[in-house]
Amino acid sequence: MPLWGCATRGDLEDLRGEVLALSARQDSAFAALQRSVDERYRAVMDSVRALSEQVFRVRGDASGGLRDIRSDLDGVQELAGMNQRTLSQLAEKMDREVRQLEDRMARLAAEEDSTIADGEPRDPDPAESTGIAEEEQALFDVAANSAERGLYTTAFRGFTQFLDQYPRSELAPAALLHRGEVLTHQGRLEDAIGDYLDIPTMFPTSDRIPAALYRAGVLCIELEDYDRAREYLERLVNTYPEDPFAEQAREKLDEIP
Repeated sequence: MPLWGCATRGDLEDLRGEVLALSARQDSAFAALQRSVDERYRAVMDSVRALSEQVFRVRGDASGGLRDIRSDLDGVQELAGMNQRTLSQLAEKMDREVRQLEDRMARLAAEEDSTIADGEPRDPDPAESTGIAEEEQALFDVAANSAERGLYTTAFRGFTQFLDQYPRSELAPAALLHRGEVLTHQGRLEDAIGDYLDIPTMFPTSDRIPAALYRAGVLCIELEDYDRAREYLERLVNTYPEDPFAEQAREKLDEIP
């Protein structure tokens, strides 16, 4: 007689129960394993996404930095090339400027109106200049072109070099005005105001003074320094009432709180 024939119904029920229990445990273990795998997968994907975003940002920052470096290098190369061309002329130029300065001082000493009422020397009229040298104009043009192209760091260096080499040039007021604009673009408003105010101080007969006073006043409004803004704009209106900037200054004065 076969052995299975000896099994009772109770034994079969017990066996079925054990099989079901084992199956349930397997299902539970599989579900737990699946959850663990899903959690690890999500964690890995989150890390991959974060790393991908970081790489994207770094790549973008690097690309932008390289573009800025290339732009600055272009401007530096222009300045370096110009400086190389002018080095051989420096000795001759310095001798010529010394002679021009000596002649100019002799003429001023002979003029009856060479001093103002308080006895301080008056700045000579820029129209009395003997002219602008080729290398002087070239350096100014390189800096101005850099500013127009938005190469503000290069433009700032160029105008600073120009003002160091040619502090009394006919182009110096324009260089100060342009450098003030560059400083404004760089967010250095107080430094820009300083450049603008140097124009009436150092070049009291310059035709750039109205523009300089107007821009200094506007920047003071932006800084909410209304007392200084009013001082510069009123000086413009009172001293140069017919200048086109004077009308704009009147409008700005009306806007000051």
